[in-house]
Amino acid sequence: MYRVYLVDDDRFILEELTEIIPWMENGFEVIGSNTDPEKAVGEILELGADAVFCDMKMPKMNGNELISRLKDNGCCAEFVVISAYDDFENVRTFYRQNGFDYILKPVDIDDVRIVLEKLNAKLSENRPVESGSVTDNPGFNSLVKYVDDNFTEKITLSSLAEKFGFSRNYICALFQKYYNQSLSIYLTEKRMKYAGELIGDKTLLIKQVGVMCGYTDYYHFFKVFKNYYGVSPKEMRNPGEQEDL
Repeated sequence: MYRVYLVDDDRFILEELTEIIPWMENGFEVIGSNTDPEKAVGEILELGADAVFCDMKMPKMNGNELISRLKDNGCCAEFVVISAYDDFENVRTFYRQNGFDYILKPVDIDDVRIVLEKLNAKLSENRPVESGSVTDNPGFNSLVKYVDDNFTEKITLSSLAEKFGFSRNYICALFQKYYNQSLSIYLTEKRMKYAGELIGDKTLLIKQVGVMCGYTDYYHFFKVFKNYYGVSPKEMRNPGEQEDL
């Protein structure tokens, strides 16, 4: 799994981010956090984080200064800002430093999931895939077949761990090892490819397509679909038309 470090001057926000964001499901583990950005710099460099999620406005050092300090010391992590402020100059400076993404508070979990999937894909670019659809682990092969056969149902790390007797960490590690992606991305690709097939059937309401692909919340389906295909479900079905929300 990829290693994440969190920086925010509010301890309660750090605890909330650690608890509410589905890190493990998306192939990440939180390896540390700090309310003091100066102390965080040393810990991030020592621990070798793959990604750093930080606030923008903090005492002693803002988010951009933190990123600059880390880069000057050879840190190659990807950076994501989670902030209540979207000041133009701060955002522009962030992206000029090749920041990965900028998320506004209050945090929308659907938006964070999408960012995590994209971040996992970016970090996976330099990791070779060790095997194909059939691995050298029979138990994991059975787990993958179950996911392939039931991807339209509610599938979670916890349910898979209970059903197949693997730990959640081990399942994450196996998906990363053999497929170079998280369980969440694997499921999303299955569901979105199926949605792409169904969307052309105009006898189905778009909401029905979402439900048939495993999304009971239409707005979540809309966000995931648009992120995956670059257009909304309605635009794919009827090019040139806008989605009515």
